[in-house]
Amino acid sequence: MRTWVFTLCALTVVVSCFAQQQLYNRYDNFNADSIIQNERILLAYYKCVMEKGPCTKDGKNFKRVLPETIQTACGRCSLKQKDVVRKMLLGIRAKSEPRFIELLDKYDPTASNREALYNFLVTGN
Repeated sequence: MRTWVFTLCALTVVVSCFAQQQLYNRYDNFNADSIIQNERILLAYYKCVMEKGPCTKDGKNFKRVLPETIQTACGRCSLKQKDVVRKMLLGIRAKSEPRFIELLDKYDPTASNREALYNFLVTGN
């Protein structure tokens, strides 16, 4: 009986870790350029993450990972993910500086990581 419980717990941990990694890698092939070029779609993503409009499945996932992404300046991101996040944030900033600041204020309200985030936006690292 103990072996069965231990095996079940171990399997749960492995599946959970795998699912989390798969979800995190989901946007490795995401085309940020097509979203940035379409102001209507970019605004829809913005409204979703700011809780001002409906969310698509992708929008919900972005909203879920955005707090950590902004607070760590994309610290756990792969190189491709860093490129996507950087393009999206710079795209929002280029279209509307006030919206960009509002987004940062929502997900990093203490501005504790603002310098690292701006450095990431400039350098990509």
